Amino acid sequence: MAITKERKIELVEQYIDLLERSKGMVVTEYRGLTMPRFNAIRDKMREVGSQYMVTKNTLLKIALSEVGFEGPVDLLNGPVAVGFAFDNLPATVKALMDATKDNELLILKGAIAPTEVYNEAQLKVLSELPTMDELRATLAGMVVQPAAQLISLLVAPQRDVVSVIAAYIEKHESSDEAA
Repeated sequence: MAITKERKIELVEQYIDLLERSKGMVVTEYRGLTMPRFNAIRDKMREVGSQYMVTKNTLLKIALSEVGFEGPVDLLNGPVAVGFAFDNLPATVKALMDATKDNELLILKGAIAPTEVYNEAQLKVLSELPTMDELRATLAGMVVQPAAQLISLLVAPQRDVVSVIAAYIEKHESSDEAA
C-alpha cells in the first residue's frame, strides 16, 4: 500500500526527532518474527531506555542525512527494525543481543552512533562495555574506599587504647579474685 506524501513527511519528522534524542541506534533484521516476540523485544528495549520499531528504510536514510549521522547504506536493506538508544547505546546492544539468543530469526546487522558505524562483529565488543550505572558504581566505590580506610586508621588508636585498658582491668580483676 502506498504511503501519502504527508505521511512520509510525518515519518521523516518522527525519525529526525528519534535520532536527535538518541545516542545511537541498532539495526536489526526481523524477517519472520511473530508479533508477540516482537512486542517482547520492545518491552526489553523500554527497560533499558530505548525504543524499538520497524522503519521505512528510504525515509530513515533521509532523516539520517538531515541530522548528520554517518550513512549506513548497507545496513538499511531489507526489512529492518531499529532500536533507538536514548540513554545508553551499549545497554541497547546488549539487550538486543540477549533477545537474539531467544529468537533465531532476529539478526543484528550493525549500529550507528553520531560519528561511528559499527558492524556486526563490533557489536559484541560494544555490548561488553559497562553501562553508565556500572561505571557510576565503580567510581563511587573508588571514592568511598579510601575514605573508609582513612576512618579506620583514625579510629585505630582509640580502639587500641580501649583494648589496653580493658586488658588491664581484666588482669587486675583476676588478681583481686585470686587474693
